[in-house]
Amino acid sequence: MNVFWAILYFAVVYAATVCLVPVLIRMIRPRQTALNYQNRDIPVGLGLVFSLTVIPAVTAMLLFGHIPRLEGSTAIITVLGFAFLGLIDDTLGSREAKGFLGHFRTLRHGYLTTGALKAAFGMVVAVLAATPSSKGLADILLNALNMALGANLANLLDVRPGRSGKFFLLAALPFATAGPYSQVMLVAIASVLAYLPWDLRGEAMMGDVGANVLGALLGLGVMGAPGSAKLAVLAFLACVHLYAEKGSLTVVIEQTPILRFLDALGRSDLVQR
Repeated sequence: MNVFWAILYFAVVYAATVCLVPVLIRMIRPRQTALNYQNRDIPVGLGLVFSLTVIPAVTAMLLFGHIPRLEGSTAIITVLGFAFLGLIDDTLGSREAKGFLGHFRTLRHGYLTTGALKAAFGMVVAVLAATPSSKGLADILLNALNMALGANLANLLDVRPGRSGKFFLLAALPFATAGPYSQVMLVAIASVLAYLPWDLRGEAMMGDVGANVLGALLGLGVMGAPGSAKLAVLAFLACVHLYAEKGSLTVVIEQTPILRFLDALGRSDLVQR
């Protein structure tokens, strides 16, 4: 895809997101809200806008031959699958169980949480998305684990304004410049950039329906990396999740100067203190 088309897709997705977010806020606010970390009741699930803009853009790329069929179809399956699971968790989920172990401890006592459902079927979607492009069973599992754990990490970060979106933007930049999913990353970046001001102002939360998609797309980008890089990413994700079972990622961010600086960028809630 040449520069002209790349700029056009980026601009259209950015503009579509800017137009859609206020409409979605008006639609979602009366039906679905949640308390943020400041106990303010705000609409949650605005990350739906990523699916509503990225999927049509990738579909157009497929129709015009701007992305290979395999990569385009895999991206659409990934976004649809993880968005659907996130939407279930946003609308039906309970916040009583925390972490992977918490959800599966609850399941052991006969109660199925949407978190456990999301974890199990998220892995199914990840395997489905990873299989066509992977080389053998080990590579399928490696790619699927990176995708599933990436989705959950983005969800873990979605507890402060803009945090999950900024994480995606920083991590996605290398994949937008090279790799088999660079076109998908480009339009996803456009949508996140357009959405982020509402999130940073604390006027909306992207919710699982958005965070899951962003993290899964990062896992999709990693699929094009060498095996050693994919193993390194998996090791990092595993360590973060093991820590998050008992510790707080927010405490780590607030105690690390560079992470605290990035976390504070653009946040109006910190300016008001």
